[in-house]
Amino acid sequence: MSALFREQLLAAAGQAAFPVERTLDPATGEEVFDAASEATLAQVFSLFGITALTPQDEDVDKVINTACTLATEVAAHVQGLIAAGGALDMLEEAGDWHPAYRAYISALWQGERDEVARCAQELKLSAGIPNGSLPLEAGPLA
Repeated sequence: MSALFREQLLAAAGQAAFPVERTLDPATGEEVFDAASEATLAQVFSLFGITALTPQDEDVDKVINTACTLATEVAAHVQGLIAAGGALDMLEEAGDWHPAYRAYISALWQGERDEVARCAQELKLSAGIPNGSLPLEAGPLA
């Protein structure tokens, strides 16, 4: 499961690495994500343990910031761990990471969804990452 989970995680992250554009809904005149973008965002949030934020959230900046942070920074750390064969101590930069973030990256690498969700909650990521947040490596969000 872990290899399949990592493959899905990195594929979804690759799709969400660039901010998605919102378009005008012809029926309501409101800006919305298209169906494909919404599906990608929902998948990224699910895989990374983001349980209290949806692509339809009113705080669009938080939705985009969360997706971009997960798809670039966090996914890069997971890729580094994959390259290190799962040995967190082999990642030079990991020595400076907060223990909760180390646990989160390790859970993502292992592909244990319950543990990913628990670690995301410990980092206070469940509701997304607001703009201006400190790097996740520093520990739980304020």
